[in-house]
Amino acid sequence: MTIPAPTNAQGLASSGTETEENFLKALDSEMAKVEKFTLEKVMELRTKIRATEENIRSSTNENKESNNDPMEKDMESLNKQAEDIAEKFLRLEKYVNINFMGFHKILKKHDKHLPNNPCKAFYINRMHAQAWVRGDYSDLVVRLSHIYSSLRQDSFVKEPGDEANQSFLRSTTKYWIKTEDVSRVKYAVLKHLPLFLQKTSTGETDSQFTNSVYLDNDTLELYHGRLDKTPGAIALRLRWYGVGDPKLVFVERKTHNDKWTGEVSVKERFVVRTLIYCS
Repeated sequence: MTIPAPTNAQGLASSGTETEENFLKALDSEMAKVEKFTLEKVMELRTKIRATEENIRSSTNENKESNNDPMEKDMESLNKQAEDIAEKFLRLEKYVNINFMGFHKILKKHDKHLPNNPCKAFYINRMHAQAWVRGDYSDLVVRLSHIYSSLRQDSFVKEPGDEANQSFLRSTTKYWIKTEDVSRVKYAVLKHLPLFLQKTSTGETDSQFTNSVYLDNDTLELYHGRLDKTPGAIALRLRWYGVGDPKLVFVERKTHNDKWTGEVSVKERFVVRTLIYCS
């Protein structure tokens, strides 16, 4: 992936030394630096979280032995440790987002000025495969939530037969949040409330990828019906969770009804197991 030496407006060899090969080497080097720095900082954060968890356990045991309120005398110090971890994590995520966008813009500019030597698609795929981009740091958020729950001295009550109860009425409120602000919003919430953990194939997590494919006709009849909240409006979709090829796909039909009519909205679904063929 090299090009002829650069020339000036008169067509003569330019004195510049920047070639395509140098550019790609610099790009590889910068990506490697970002990945190394990110992984180092994540390891540091996990070490700090582990130390804070140990401090909480020690403080709890000491206060129980002296018949004091758990962690009462150490509360301010432990809160500062938790806030320091959260702030460093948010700064690291911002660093990753800025670099990710920076590489995107550099590669876009490259392909614009050198259309005969495009490399954006190749490097974007390569970047998405790197640990600093695809890394799942949900464990940091979950452990931080546990720390704040311990500091608040939350108590969790499990209802009898809770495991068998799969039918319930759910009321939700949805908000639009910029992607770069998601972690900061999570942190603002977990300081006051414990996270709701979801069980996935890789363990418990505070979030997971949701993939939805909506079915409709050429006139977008179902879309407009749901948008206008027409009584009896239907949405048909295929949904699966997680990254990669799905093993289970839910085929869902949602029927909308306004509460004032006395009817309730209904969601019906069944599961389809997928077969992945490898050539």
